[in-house]
Amino acid sequence: MTIDVVHDLSPEAISRFVRTDLANLTEEPASPINTFEFHGCVAGIGSFIGRPPWELHTQGDELLHILSGESRLTVREGDSETTLDLRAGHLVIVPKGCWHSNDAPRGVTMLYLTPLEGNRHSVGEPG
Repeated sequence: MTIDVVHDLSPEAISRFVRTDLANLTEEPASPINTFEFHGCVAGIGSFIGRPPWELHTQGDELLHILSGESRLTVREGDSETTLDLRAGHLVIVPKGCWHSNDAPRGVTMLYLTPLEGNRHSVGEPG
């Protein structure tokens, strides 16, 4: 059996990723690496400036690992809302069934593992 490095996520490689400005985007940006499946999830890199649409995952938790930059993660569970300031090195698990959104006005690059099924998005206020 041969095991190879799948993707280079060293600080040097990450510094070369182009962050997509979400302000004028009309479709979901491509990951700077080829996405791949891992245990019922899609794994990839989000590298962006701005706020993407709200997300909800009904079939499992989502894992986010901040590789560079920073973002403000807002998670809504029922009537409660939690906001976390995330920076490089932070790893967070967003529980299934919670609407959430990242706001990265200065830019962020993150590794994500998102369930393959049961995903919803909302450009406006989720509901």
